[in-house]
Amino acid sequence: MADKEKISALMDGELIDKALISELSGDQDGVKVWRNYHLIGDVMRGDTLHSEWDIAEQVSLALEKEPVHNQFGKTENTEHLDITFTESQPSPAQARRQLPAWLGQLGQVAIAACVSLAVVVGVQQYSGDENSHIAGHEQQPPVLQTIPLAGSAEPVSLTRESVQRQESAKRYQTETNIQEQRRRINAMLQDYELQLKLNSENSNHSSGH
Repeated sequence: MADKEKISALMDGELIDKALISELSGDQDGVKVWRNYHLIGDVMRGDTLHSEWDIAEQVSLALEKEPVHNQFGKTENTEHLDITFTESQPSPAQARRQLPAWLGQLGQVAIAACVSLAVVVGVQQYSGDENSHIAGHEQQPPVLQTIPLAGSAEPVSLTRESVQRQESAKRYQTETNIQEQRRRINAMLQDYELQLKLNSENSNHSSGH
């Protein structure tokens, strides 16, 4: 590196050495010393400083040269690549196919359980109402108004045979209603199983595509 004393003398105009000037033109350290001496002189004279080093500009340049680390593990330079990675939202059909199979089966089992529970509760409630209705009639047998020869009306209880016939008719009606309810329940369950089969076939067809 060039002698600092010679550089100071050259800056003050006390020394004109062409060899020193040639040496400074190829010496980076010497150029820095030359700039620092000029900066010190400007400060001592109170001159306005014009720094050639712009921090914001240097930081911006450094950020532009910083490589990009993407999600695939590759490093790219921002000077040659400007790509914005966006994650697309899946469609409802794609999201349904991505769900685990056991989750869909669990939902189907839950629906079937709810249907069965509703059917059982309905049948029990219906049977209970019919039984209470029959029990009420057994406790209070109907009466028949008869008019004897004397001319006054007196209530006479029905015979046991007529009461049994009425009870048999009511039981038959109750059993008929229960059978109708069971027939409807079986039809509902068959329709539900058909819907499950169709949904399963549609899901398999969609997964194959």
